[in-house]
Amino acid sequence: MRLLAVPLFYEGNSRTDIAKRLNIARSSVNKWVSSYLELGLYGLENKPIQGRPSRLQQS
Repeated sequence: MRLLAVPLFYEGNSRTDIAKRLNIARSSVNKWVSSYLELGLYGLENKPIQGRPSRLQQS
């Protein structure tokens, strides 16, 4: 989704239109585009999740 939002932004679509088109929150589009403009593709990578580890065991 993140990689779809950036080209749509460069095509001239508003962030609101991108959010509607991708069926996601406008705040997510804002965050992704801002991160991309600041950090490039690195800004679109998943960030480590903070907090307590899951109690479920992974196999």
